[in-house]
Amino acid sequence: MSTPLRFDIAAGAETLAADRIDAGNGASCLLLHGAGTSHRGRWLALRQALAAHGVGSVAIDFSGHGESAARTPNSLAKRLGEAQAALAHLDGSGPRALIGISMSGEIAVRMAADPANRIERLLTLVGAAYDPAAFELPFGPAFTAVLRTPGSWRASLAFEQIERFRGRITLVRGAEDNVIPPCIADTLAARASLAERVEVIDLPATGHLLGEAWQTRPGFAALLSGIALRAVSA
Repeated sequence: MSTPLRFDIAAGAETLAADRIDAGNGASCLLLHGAGTSHRGRWLALRQALAAHGVGSVAIDFSGHGESAARTPNSLAKRLGEAQAALAHLDGSGPRALIGISMSGEIAVRMAADPANRIERLLTLVGAAYDPAAFELPFGPAFTAVLRTPGSWRASLAFEQIERFRGRITLVRGAEDNVIPPCIADTLAARASLAERVEVIDLPATGHLLGEAWQTRPGFAALLSGIALRAVSA
């Protein structure tokens, strides 16, 4: 089992807790956790499963999560900047890959769509999309009000930006997810006309909380690990 190496990343006013798992050929994959009480440690077992098959990774705690404090108000735009700072720590010999979970789905899409980031593999797990207004707002009542506007996600810039991505895309949904609209993955897939390959995968009998399913459902860890390995490896 691979042991992560802890380090810090400077991102604007914040200092982010991070770690890397070197699978013998560096770390070519960046994992971005979701919202709520999530943190990088919640997905360590998935990263170790990838490392067992030669895919090293870097993961961070976004400011206000895990071991990272928050000195300034948080927003999706701020988290995009934090993820961008973490991307500089990829150094593996394999294809550069991004895994965006839930809230980080759009963040991962935006980063992958920028050719300067040299991302070749994109995996979203129950990935969200956001109205541009929500993306810029600090988390709080105004942010929540935009999110609760029916269909606000349809204005997401991710759908326009994904048109530039030329790598491989894997979009994983929970078949019983009541948080993320299934049309987000369908729209991304339809707009990714330049992508080398696009795959939408529905996890049967699965809601939004993939971490919980990982811990409690027999066979789920192996299922999700296999999907992730196919998505981000060469």
